Amino acid sequence: MYTKLKKSEATKKRIIQSAQKLFQQKGFDATSVREIVEDAGYAKGTFYLYFETKVDLLVYITNSLFEVFYEVLSKELSVMSDEPFTQIDNFIREICLRILESGLDFRLLHTSEIFGIISEQKIDDHFINKTIDKITEFLDEGINRGFFRKLDSKLYGRIIFDISHHLMESVMLYEYPTNMEIATRELSLIIRKIIEK
Repeated sequence: MYTKLKKSEATKKRIIQSAQKLFQQKGFDATSVREIVEDAGYAKGTFYLYFETKVDLLVYITNSLFEVFYEVLSKELSVMSDEPFTQIDNFIREICLRILESGLDFRLLHTSEIFGIISEQKIDDHFINKTIDKITEFLDEGINRGFFRKLDSKLYGRIIFDISHHLMESVMLYEYPTNMEIATRELSLIIRKIIEK
């Protein structure tokens, strides 16, 4: 049973990898399910064991990326230490590392065809709200423990999310700043300036 489950997971992973590769090469609309499974080395019916449609596959890929992000966020910021700025720095470094390790070209998620689907499916709304809520909780605790200045934590949670998202997007899409190390360092400084006493 375990071997069968492992094989099933490997099959699903290959389909996802082939889809990502083809979406990046040809675009989402121009890629067919047949091309995805052929690239993965499977028959067309295999796709439908895992996904009902190509959009379902895209939703799965997007949610998986969001879950990796949220997993890192939860790991680094769920319990506040006596060094909250170090925790923030660790979170930023870890998420940047995960972005680079994912191998996914983030330009793919920002094409009009895919971004439109993500927005239409409201995938990003849930993720954004969940992330801002976690940042808000961290800010509230930091304020209560005297680490951060008094501020509207919900508003500043949103501001921090937006700044972080736009800076990472700028690095991944436009290579400005030119590398992730610069972006990581600058983002840490920006957040520190926003919330420190």
